[in-house]
Parts: sequence; structure tokens; C-alpha cells
Amino acid sequence: MLNQNCPEWQNGYPDTMQKLKIYWNSLRRQSEIPLIFIGYDSTALLATPTGFSDSFLKAFSKFDRAICVVCEQGNIPLPTFSPSQPDLVAAVVAWIRRSILENRHPL
Repeated sequence: MLNQNCPEWQNGYPDTMQKLKIYWNSLRRQSEIPLIFIGYDSTALLATPTGFSDSFLKAFSKFDRAICVVCEQGNIPLPTFSPSQPDLVAAVVAWIRRSILENRHPL
């Protein structure tokens, strides 16, 4: 987030999911552009990927707005993309477009 010029969390790094959620919601309110949060499992293409913990995914799924994960795990309560799918970038970009349109024009 900091690499994308988001302001720093006022109390150091958010060290719990609750603090990260508060930080995320604060960023969303302050931003003039839609924010997208993509969780990428950096071990996903290894022979034995570690994946995300169930508690992390459950907590992460309670965040508002455009959030997805790129991993090989199944049964995740978030939009999910396989890191090995040949059209990964195109699929994520299409999801981002849909997410932005849904957030601008709620039904």
C-alpha cells in the first residue's frame, strides 16, 4: 500500500486484521480513486504451496469493496483466481473493471 503512495497508518504498521481493516476503510474514504486489494500467495506456484490461513481469509472476506485473492485454495469466501491460469492478468483486470462499475453504480 505504501508503494502505491497510500498514507502511512498513524500508529506504525497495522499489526492485526482489525487494524488493517480500519486502515483499509480509512484509505477508501480518503481516496478519490477506487482502491483494489489483491492478496497474492507468493508460494502458489511452488511444489508445496503454503496458501493463506483460513482465519486470514475469513477476516479478509469481511473487508468492504474490491478485494480478491490469487491462490490455489478452494472454497474461499472471496473472488479467487488461480495463479496458473493462462489469462490471469486479463481475468483480474476484468474483475477490477466489474468491481469499479458495481461500486460506482450500486443496484
